[in-house]
This record gives sequence, structure tokens and C-alpha cells, in this order.
Amino acid sequence: MDLKLTEEQKLIKDTAAQFVDKELIAREGAYLAQRAPFLPPGAPAKRELDAAIRNELTERARQVGLWTLEVPENLAGSPMSAVARVLIHREFGRSILPFRPVSIPEFLFETKYGERLAEGRISLALAFEEAHKTGELSRLQTLYRQEPDGCILRDSSIFISNPRADLFLFPAREQGTQRLGLFIIERDMPGVTIGNEVDLTTDGSVARLMLEHCKIPNEQLLGFEYEAGAIIASEQLNIASRALGIGMRCLAASIEHARNRVTFGRPLAERQAIQWMLADLSIEIRTSTWLTLEAAWREDHELTYFEEAALAKKRAAKMAFQAADTAIQIHGGYGVCKEFPFEGFYREARLMRLLHGREEQLDHAAGEKFLRQ
Repeated sequence: MDLKLTEEQKLIKDTAAQFVDKELIAREGAYLAQRAPFLPPGAPAKRELDAAIRNELTERARQVGLWTLEVPENLAGSPMSAVARVLIHREFGRSILPFRPVSIPEFLFETKYGERLAEGRISLALAFEEAHKTGELSRLQTLYRQEPDGCILRDSSIFISNPRADLFLFPAREQGTQRLGLFIIERDMPGVTIGNEVDLTTDGSVARLMLEHCKIPNEQLLGFEYEAGAIIASEQLNIASRALGIGMRCLAASIEHARNRVTFGRPLAERQAIQWMLADLSIEIRTSTWLTLEAAWREDHELTYFEEAALAKKRAAKMAFQAADTAIQIHGGYGVCKEFPFEGFYREARLMRLLHGREEQLDHAAGEKFLRQ
């Protein structure tokens, strides 16, 4: 396994890094500033990226090839390796701004929605609630029945993390065979309701996607077990990559602060406890980086990578949480101020540990496999 970056991958990484430094990190001050007092106490207004700024950033990202990363050549895209996607998501992870490249499964570009997805005229979200618990869909309870004129989905209610999306990828198991099917659902289809939206601590929100007497055309059954597994692995790699970016930002900021902050006549960097924190964090970042790149490398070389992606996500998400905690500890009171990104990274990284496989479930699955060998 050779993880040395090619010249093209180095160029992609540098392009993403420059974009993040110039367009995202430079705008963080205005985004992080508290716009309203805590009225009522403990309930400030949710921070949101201004729509005009989001549109401007989207267009600039699209111009340099950093927006929808999986777009095929026939839709004006260019082939991009899994390693390259990891490098891009890692750089975007360095910024607290809620702005990152869009991830869309390649097979969706072959559907009637492909052109509009590529152009950003419609958006996609995953309705993979079960995957957040276990990192897989083996215990999926939602069933469907295929008939000549369409598939009937059993009534169900699940949480989704992007309730304003236009399309949802929804997995269900066929009655009788238990074969997994992957459906594309339009938000305004008969029998589809979205409600009960709840704010999260990460300035995001979740809502319930409810299906009642929902019948879907057969052509909207787009994939099966492997496609669903590949989507979960891709999301796990995206989380791991973003976690690496959080770790890099927290480590760099902590080193700079430790060098410049003087207490009791000595820089923090001269204190052994601080040195140990930074050393431990750098080791965790390096370990998580190799796990993530290994999983991406295996995908590029058409080897099995689902388990590797799950392990990378588990280790990197936990590392990002540790990185944010370390940065807060080293920065002291500044670390928990909303004008700095670390408290936001802390909340985001905690959520990452719950998405697409909780640590305990991933440990359980890995342990069972090791004991079977």
C-alpha cells in the first residue's frame, strides 16, 4: 500500500487549503459573533450562514472544482479519487463555517434527477436513521412490497438531518426476502410528511420523515445492499476527513497560543503538561490520518473498505472531540467563548461520534469479527 500523494492530489489539497483559508476561515469572525443577547437565558439565536454568502461560496467552490465532487464527465465533472475527496473534506473541516462540499452517490447522476443535482438546483439528504445507531442496515425494520405498478412502503417515521432537502434516499427491506432496496423519495410525494423539526446544539436541526400509504414508482428503486453499504462507508469517510480537519486546526491554534501566552513569567509551551497534551494529540491525528487514507486507498483500488471506513470514522471522530477539548483547555477562558471556533468544534465532534455508527456498536462489530477469525 503506497499512500504517497500524487502530484494531482497535492494540487487538489493545496487548492482546497487555499480556498478554506481565503474564503471560509477569513469569514469566521462575522459568523461567530453573537448577534443577539441570551433572551430567554440560555437560548441565543441559532447561528446560520447568510444565504447570499452561501450562494457566493457555492459558486466560487464550483469554479475551482470543490463543490459536488462525484459529478461524472458527461455532466461537466471530472473523475476524483477517494483519497482526493478525503483531502478536500479534511481541509474544509478546518473551518467552523457550516459549508462543505456536497456528497452525492454516483449512480444518482444516471437518473432523471442527475442534471439538477449536478447543477445544485435540487438537494439530497439521507434517511439512514438505523445506520447512525449501528453503522449498518442489518436491523432495518422498514419494509416494502413490490408490485407491478410500484413499490409500497410500510408506514414509518424516522429522523432525518436535512429536513429542507428536495430528495431523500430511503432504505427498506422487501417483505419475505429481506432484500434491501434503496429508494429515492421526493419531499412532495403523496404520503410523505416532514415535521417535528428540532434544533441541535450544533446550530443544525433534525426532523421526522413520516410515510403513510406511500407508493413509489418502480424506477425509483435505485440500488440494493452494496449501494447502501457504499453510501454509509462514504459518509463515514467524510466524517473521518472532517474530523481530521478539526484536529489539525485545534492543534495548530493550540501550538500558537502556547508559544505566545505567558503566565507567571513563562510561556505555556515550556510547561510539561502542555507539551504532553500537544504530543498526545499529534499522535492521535497521525493515527487517524493513516486509518482514513488506508480506507480511501482501498476504495480507489477496488478492495473491500467498508470495515476500514467504519474504524477510521470511529477513531477520527473521537480524536476530533479530544482535539477540541485540548484546545479549550490550553486556551482557558478563551476556549469556551463563542468568538473562537473551539466550542463549536467540541459540539460538532460530539455529534460526529453518534453519526453512522456509535463507537460501542462499531467496537462490538469489530470484536465479533476478530473473534471469528
